[in-house]
Amino acid sequence: MFNELLLNISGEEDVSLMLPLLLSPEELNAINARTLVYKELLLAERSQREIARIHNISIATITRGSNNLKAMSDKEKQLLQTLLIRK
Repeated sequence: MFNELLLNISGEEDVSLMLPLLLSPEELNAINARTLVYKELLLAERSQREIARIHNISIATITRGSNNLKAMSDKEKQLLQTLLIRK
């Protein structure tokens, strides 16, 4: 059901309206932090400690993100890169 909901969202404005209806502020913050960690790790321009310091994210959160990335298939990593790193 959630996937169907996501597929029917037509734009950024709808996403901005819908996510706070479905998620608590803490959940939104956690998702934003995880997304930022993935982006930083995929860019590979900073150490994990630098990422933590610059973005005020715990090392534990960054380590979990790093471990998740290591467990992902190449296809999943490529999708994240395409979505998060727009050149």
